[in-house]
Amino acid sequence: MTLLREIQLLLERTYAPVPINLEACIIGESRCAMLNRLAGDGTLHLASGGRTFLRQSGDSLYVAIFYSRPVIEELETNDPRQALNERNITALITFIEEIAHGVQAALLFQEGERIIDTESYARNLETQARVDTYLVLSKFAQMICDGHIPRSVGSWLRRQLFDGSYRRFATSQLRSRYGAAQGCAIAFLRYLRRVPLSLRHGVLREFRGLSWPEKLEFVQLHS
Repeated sequence: MTLLREIQLLLERTYAPVPINLEACIIGESRCAMLNRLAGDGTLHLASGGRTFLRQSGDSLYVAIFYSRPVIEELETNDPRQALNERNITALITFIEEIAHGVQAALLFQEGERIIDTESYARNLETQARVDTYLVLSKFAQMICDGHIPRSVGSWLRRQLFDGSYRRFATSQLRSRYGAAQGCAIAFLRYLRRVPLSLRHGVLREFRGLSWPEKLEFVQLHS
């Protein structure tokens, strides 16, 4: 099974199935460049390692995912299912986040969400992607560490994922978006660690289904 398919299925088992195979949504550099032009100036300052493009047409949602060559080459030569290290962790985070965007956008669309071009929608997707990426990283770490993640490994994963890279975005809008999403995700994961194991799956599903304002209200209530 490919790494992409494995991650998509892991997220679907956590939440719910989606009627889309994200492997069929991967695009190359020329297609990405064209979609960037269509998306306008707002895409100029986004990270270049991975991108997810969403387009609504009637009752259909179209998803396209792009990964840069360095991201793909790193994961092909340094399989994260065998080891997580300083070389592959950044590429893996990028890889997981775009899959999470695709899955979560599809789930929201199934649930009736049709307004996909607002700041609130973007912050919701980014928050959920941070949560989902942490969950997938933890799953891989459990597999590699035979079911138990040492405290030092858990701390390292959190440092890699929840860093200050969002401060380097060129625009205040992006810095605000990614900073707010990261803060919300961290607050939720702190709460989740206090939830009994038997209840965590339900809490994850509840949080995923919330809008951006509702996510903020949830973490404020449980902080």
